[in-house]
Amino acid sequence: MAANYVIDCAGNKVLSGDALFSSKCWVGNSSDYLEVNNKFIISEAVNWLHIPKVAILIPIYRSGTDFLGTLKTLSAQNWSQPQNVEIILSINQPLGPIDALTKASLKAAKTYIKANNLRSNTPQVRLIFERLAGGLAEVYQRSFSTLVARIRNSVNARKLKTKQENALAIGALMESTIFAIIDDDQILVNNNSLPAALEKLQAGTSVIMGQVKITKVTTSFPEWDAIIADIMNLFFKFKYEHGTAILTPRALMVSDLFHQPTLKIGEAYADQIWFAAAAAKKERLLVKVTTTLEHEVYPSNANMAANLAKFLASGTPKNAIDIFKKIRTAYKQSAEKLVYSVHDIEKLIASLETRNKKNIENLVQQMLQR
Repeated sequence: MAANYVIDCAGNKVLSGDALFSSKCWVGNSSDYLEVNNKFIISEAVNWLHIPKVAILIPIYRSGTDFLGTLKTLSAQNWSQPQNVEIILSINQPLGPIDALTKASLKAAKTYIKANNLRSNTPQVRLIFERLAGGLAEVYQRSFSTLVARIRNSVNARKLKTKQENALAIGALMESTIFAIIDDDQILVNNNSLPAALEKLQAGTSVIMGQVKITKVTTSFPEWDAIIADIMNLFFKFKYEHGTAILTPRALMVSDLFHQPTLKIGEAYADQIWFAAAAAKKERLLVKVTTTLEHEVYPSNANMAANLAKFLASGTPKNAIDIFKKIRTAYKQSAEKLVYSVHDIEKLIASLETRNKKNIENLVQQMLQR
């Protein structure tokens, strides 16, 4: 196939990439992106012209005041330049009247922001509230598209003289601005972990992912909750071994996410699929966090935990342990020397099928010690 070339804003002949929004210079590429994604841009935020070094999104859904734990650990991180860190509280709910939990979140967020504005040397905290039909995937898309629009508007406001100057300015911000996401129920383990990882993050070469430990699970079968927490932590260890854990906190340079297709709103795990595609073949920098799991109706780790608890308590749904059979296949196909083996996974599946609490507890504890 013949190579395709374009003339960039400096007049240079350059090879055109296959990625989306890559056939022009940053002026043209960003214009094309914003035209395609215009419907996702948040009007109240698009003219926030100060572009932070780090933009951290906390999607908040039916959290009440629980998100404050996450927010406080973020603010308490040892930021060397807190004025270049922005935390966006994106409170969302489905279309319709505001529910009680959302009202509690809004009140808590406004109170926190008012107090935070009186303090010095802390990241700026901003609030967005939207009623959305598309859930978490739409929150991600709207937040990211708005950040791209802010970058473009910030450069436009400089009134640079030439297209080349504008292209260089947009490119510099795209390749140095970090878009990060942390779930509203996660607690950073220490005060240096996230800033230290962000300092190492480089465009095109690395990505930040969460190394998650579950401290508590709440299901409809409380007698199984402690064991389910251990099983889920073991499940995460399997995923980390294979590099398939796409957990928050997540962070990439804006330039690394810019060329991705729009999130498939309504598709299960669309947020993870979108981020995983941009993170492929990049070095993973892990940040330790803890979290809890409570039952959710949409596809999630909490939903997986709830189905496991129901299976262990009643024997149904039988497909609750199919995920471990898929993991067994991954171990069979791997040529690497790993901590766990196919035999280990088969022992775990057999133990889960017995639904013998003591047997499962002992085996899982032994496996976690590795």
